[in-house]
Amino acid sequence: MGGLGSILAKLGAFLASAVVGALVVTVAMGVLADRSPVSTASEAPDTVLAGADTPAGPGPVVAFNTEQSGDSAPLPSADPVDLNAAAAALLVGGAAGDTGGPVNPTGFPRITPITQFDGSPFENANCTLTSGAMLARLTFGIVTTGGTLRTLQDDQDGGTGLNDLSTALFRGYGVSMDYGLIRPAQLKQLLAAGYGAVIQGMYGALPSSLRLSKDFTDGHAIYLDGYYPGDAKAGIPEAYYVIDPIGRPFSGYEGDWWPASAVDDFARAFSGTDRIAAMWGFPPGGTPPDVVGPDVLPIPPDPSPGSTPAPTPTPAPGETPGPITPVVPEPGDLTVSPPVAPPDVPIVGPRLGGIILQPVFDFCLITPTPAGCPTGIEAVFDLPLPPIIAFPLGPKVTVVAVDSPQANVALVWFTVDGDQGAPADVQFWHQGGGAVQRATKVVAATAFGKPVLVARLDVDAATAYEFRAVAGNGVFAGYSAVGTFTTGSGVEQFSVELGRADAPVIKTKVSLSPYVRQAEGGFARPLLSLAEAGDCTTSVSIGTRQLCLEPARLKEPVSCSIASVTWKLAGIPADEVVIRAFPAQPGVLPDGTQTLSGVIEAGGAAPAGSVDVGCLSSGVTYTIALDAVGDAGGYLASRTVTVP
Repeated sequence: MGGLGSILAKLGAFLASAVVGALVVTVAMGVLADRSPVSTASEAPDTVLAGADTPAGPGPVVAFNTEQSGDSAPLPSADPVDLNAAAAALLVGGAAGDTGGPVNPTGFPRITPITQFDGSPFENANCTLTSGAMLARLTFGIVTTGGTLRTLQDDQDGGTGLNDLSTALFRGYGVSMDYGLIRPAQLKQLLAAGYGAVIQGMYGALPSSLRLSKDFTDGHAIYLDGYYPGDAKAGIPEAYYVIDPIGRPFSGYEGDWWPASAVDDFARAFSGTDRIAAMWGFPPGGTPPDVVGPDVLPIPPDPSPGSTPAPTPTPAPGETPGPITPVVPEPGDLTVSPPVAPPDVPIVGPRLGGIILQPVFDFCLITPTPAGCPTGIEAVFDLPLPPIIAFPLGPKVTVVAVDSPQANVALVWFTVDGDQGAPADVQFWHQGGGAVQRATKVVAATAFGKPVLVARLDVDAATAYEFRAVAGNGVFAGYSAVGTFTTGSGVEQFSVELGRADAPVIKTKVSLSPYVRQAEGGFARPLLSLAEAGDCTTSVSIGTRQLCLEPARLKEPVSCSIASVTWKLAGIPADEVVIRAFPAQPGVLPDGTQTLSGVIEAGGAAPAGSVDVGCLSSGVTYTIALDAVGDAGGYLASRTVTVP
């Protein structure tokens, strides 16, 4: 950088903590309009940490001069309503390198997941009604919650049953759906035909790795959005697409495929028979197909309080079936421990504190905030010294709040006064050194009673950052004071690199998921093009690629493409980490149905580890996704790679 450029860089570093200029942002009340950020920093600047060596020496090249410039001023966290609104606009998409959408491209879920933790008085016991809210969304387009449905029926004590759900839907919306005790084969027939269903069961009958609450084992209800018949040739078992109302959609949870055998056991443990207590509905826009041999028994009336009904045996052939009473009165009464507020922030380096961004639970994002939800810790900013020049060079930029809606994401609210339409961004860097990074997305909103801009920052877990908001261009840009925050639980490291494995060992095993699970030291057999496979009669289309599904045609590869994945989690409890490689476009069979063939899964250690996932098929684009087993949120991170 030349002499003038060097002076401007240092002047910009000083102005990082000065308050200058003005810009007015005009937005419609309550409307979130996307504004693509324009960054004034694309690479590490030439300025270095005060007292450090030059870039050519051993000292770190850092973002800005970080000498303390004055006293500190606190900044509040966001109100739950403002946090909810901002996250709704900013969490759609993803960070650079991410998929830009759902990381489970299998066509499910068909509806927006709903959590039972909506802040209503009976949220811990509303699993049946919340699952029913999702079924009502699929069947009639009704937008409701478990808490709302609770007010539309008579049972205001503990859990609820399918009779209560039916009452609530009819009273509130004038609609009804079929429900009763059906056999597992009938449930699969319904779902395969396009129906959705609510079923009741015993949570403790599920494997621990599937349960989103490890200590809860009583009666529970879940929503089933789809059924996969399995693929015997590929060793894939049949599965249901399950959305558990315990999940946190705000943290990315969108459900997952559960093995059908585990779900059937879950349901039969509740009824005490070979039947499943279920309600089902067909999505609008078509005529529901006929269900052959319905064989549905009615749900018995709810037992009186204090009774302990026993299961009724299945009638022998020719006998008249009697009423079947569940083992427990009704599912519900889940106990969830609220998150613990983070501790006070210690003094770090030359600056005072900052804010610990602990991702919130989605049921904390309602007003009034339920007891026990984190309140956030005030951010701390350095107040600037008097500016060395007497006139402003850019608009006035003021940071309003900092908070986090989910792991590895920080949101910054700020205002810009002055030149309307000036490009705006948030720059951030590791405290003490590192290249400047820019916001992933910036939107205009109304929050804190005024027009603001909100920026999404994709950050690492357990990391201290410094940041500033900026508006304008070059020397005429305005900057906020420099602030600090420290991230909480999340993904500290996630990297994906394509490579090749020579003489790979093809070795898979059966797992709880319906995906091909590679065994330790082994890989899945790659899908070959029809030309490579030869005379292939069973094929799948993935994007523009036509691939063979017949294992007999797939010879042992001499070498194959793999994805080397490395991760490190911070503060996320997990017994195991799962890495999944999804074809970015779902596999489609010749008859038009989707298949899970081609999805590869590998297990790994928590909280840190690495694994090679393969063999990946040539010419296919994959989403490589990281998940913590049993976590109530969604996938923690993902990357998209295209295999040569």
